[in-house]
Amino acid sequence: MGRKDGLCFGAGLLAVLFMGLPYLILGRESIVTYHDQLDGELIAYLLQAKHLFQGGTLPEFMNNVSKTALVPPAPACVLLFLSGDGFGALAFMQVMGSLCGYAGMYLLARRETGRVYVSGAVAVLYAYLPFLPAYGLSQYGLPLLLYLLLEAREGRHKKAAFLYGAVYALNSSLVLVGFGVLGVLFLWTLWELSAGRRRGSSPSSRRTLLGMLLWMGGIYGVENFRLFAQLLGLGSPGDTVSHKAEYVLFPNTFSAGFLEGLLRGGQHSGDYHGLFFGAAAVVWAVCGLFWLKAKDARGERDAALGKLLKTAALSFGCIVFFAALSGLWDAGPGVFLRRRMQALGAFQLDRLLWLSPCLWYLILACALALAVRLWEGWAGKIRLGACLLGTALAASLCFTGVTVLLESNLKPNIQRLRNPDYKALSFNDYYAVGVYSQVEEFLRERTGEEKEEYRVVSLGIDPAAALYHGFYCLDGYSNNYPLSYKHAFREAIAPELSKNGYLTEQFDGWGNRCYLFSSECPGYFTVEKGGFYFQDYELNVEALKNLGGKYLFSAAYIQDSEGQGLTLLREEAFSTPESYYQIYVYEY
Repeated sequence: MGRKDGLCFGAGLLAVLFMGLPYLILGRESIVTYHDQLDGELIAYLLQAKHLFQGGTLPEFMNNVSKTALVPPAPACVLLFLSGDGFGALAFMQVMGSLCGYAGMYLLARRETGRVYVSGAVAVLYAYLPFLPAYGLSQYGLPLLLYLLLEAREGRHKKAAFLYGAVYALNSSLVLVGFGVLGVLFLWTLWELSAGRRRGSSPSSRRTLLGMLLWMGGIYGVENFRLFAQLLGLGSPGDTVSHKAEYVLFPNTFSAGFLEGLLRGGQHSGDYHGLFFGAAAVVWAVCGLFWLKAKDARGERDAALGKLLKTAALSFGCIVFFAALSGLWDAGPGVFLRRRMQALGAFQLDRLLWLSPCLWYLILACALALAVRLWEGWAGKIRLGACLLGTALAASLCFTGVTVLLESNLKPNIQRLRNPDYKALSFNDYYAVGVYSQVEEFLRERTGEEKEEYRVVSLGIDPAAALYHGFYCLDGYSNNYPLSYKHAFREAIAPELSKNGYLTEQFDGWGNRCYLFSSECPGYFTVEKGGFYFQDYELNVEALKNLGGKYLFSAAYIQDSEGQGLTLLREEAFSTPESYYQIYVYEY
């Protein structure tokens, strides 16, 4: 790496490290995305770490359910949670994920474009994309994986490629992104084996790709052996039939699904490429026309320009392919097939779109490099046109940068630093730190029981909060728990489901959130302390007793609780002056 390279890379590195400062200053008062992270994934890490070498179940979760109910998206990161410090581990994953994304995108863009400053700018943007750190390297780690695969295919850095292939597989999810990585590797290997000889690729490159496919596939297989055992029906029948078997699938039109995947991407993979795609496409088209027409004295076209065009075209082709598969999977024919696959039909093929951000930002790097080539390679009117195109692309780059920054994990924490009263749930707020310790001490003094001796459910407060504090819960958020348990828990919430069609559809047709729903606040799982109270809440207490339950933690007062078989143990709610929640404890 030359001096210019080192200075540019170092400046970008400092910009990425700046993201971690608010976590260091605010600590657990930091604002962390809680949807699909604090409500589920972080609990998976904590419980899997706690029971790492203790059999195949999670005693605290859903009445001792199998470990397959909470599979961490980055298995190796479970080791970070062995101390029980969920916040510290998650903050570390955020910083390390961003650094890996930055380094990988810098190297990939530098390899394909040869432009230092272009690579640095695009890499910083990629590092700031609001991917959830709980997913480990699933998205942040893709550019480095692609860079090393391309290098190893050409005979360079083979050992590094295989080492990082293992690191990536151990720190990413098979069902969220790993299947896509393996699928692309498989197709790439087939192409090399079938057409490699006439294209001039060496047997060594073909062996490298095949070796990487088998190496990463084997690691993913070992990591997910319990999941594969469940799919094969190994174990008790009650545990092997997933609640996913009752997923209700609604078909979308292929065109709508395809355009959604192409223009907006998938869930948790927003990259804001629409802000620069138009300008990049124009630059790409103009450079393509010049490349076709312009030849040197020997009649040969510009090889460097051709490489940039080829890289952008191949990347875009892959993105279109991913969007098409995603659209087809969710369209009528795909849904028709999926409905006959039982639990496997719930598999989300649209997670292929998690591969797209890496390629979109590689396209952006190529477009910027193409604009520079236009400026350097031609003069006169052509240079003026190149200047206008470059200005438009630079403007879209700046607009993208501002949007990424505003949507990143940094922005709300900067707001919290500027204004301590900034209205957003912090890590401590979400898990009601300081409140549950009061509840635990109250129950211990009143009954002499420890947490493992009774079971609880939560109302108006996410069960993840009780789980975070070590309570044994009947409820929880899982994408793979026994269908028999879903049916048993449904009996408890049947009175409330009957009042609201939305809740009925959510639980019966999906059911990942096995919660105490309320028709008075459907869709709200975090009820802030204040004037709200449950006026007409109904619960089948006998069903909860049959599951072994004893206490209900409610974020609001329940009117006529005695009529529901609930006994309020203390008139005053548990809370702290700064807590978001208050908790009423009911016994049944």
